[in-house]
Amino acid sequence: MTIRPLGAACAAAALFLIAGCEEQTPGAASPQTSAVPSTSEAPAGSSAPPSTSQPSAVASDVTKPATGGAVAQTPDGAASVMEEYHHALGEKDLDTVCRITAPAFDGGMKECRSLTPVQFGMLSADDVKKLKSTRVDRSKLQSKGPDKVLVPPGAISPQIAMMAAQPKTFTMAWRGGTWVVID
Repeated sequence: MTIRPLGAACAAAALFLIAGCEEQTPGAASPQTSAVPSTSEAPAGSSAPPSTSQPSAVASDVTKPATGGAVAQTPDGAASVMEEYHHALGEKDLDTVCRITAPAFDGGMKECRSLTPVQFGMLSADDVKKLKSTRVDRSKLQSKGPDKVLVPPGAISPQIAMMAAQPKTFTMAWRGGTWVVID
């Protein structure tokens, strides 16, 4: 990943630090996800069996956000995906975060899956709470045609300390039937 100097704290913060990433060229191969399902243990003393979940970015659901609805190829659709990204970041949902942001990494899905857990570790309890309640002000989005939307920092609230310290305009592109972050 190409990174402009953003300070030591932000250098490890996967998506918030990729202001210098280059856009993937059209027709480039789409990022791949791990085929290994994630598992979660049942609480101690529970008789419930461990659960497994499939990766979020399988071909059949790439065009749908985690909430299950279709994504519109509009600035409103881009805002919905940006909110989904922030909520997934707050939930520490690696599959969803990387499904949305892997195109912004020079190393694609592999690099996203290796760096994003570092970002998760940098989030305070207050950051997690804010991320889970993030909303995007649709009136502040900047449409750059049918396939590109800019999300300026002022459109996202509440902001976590990392975002406030290093304001970033996210560039989203319509790819493969959904919105993804490309820069």
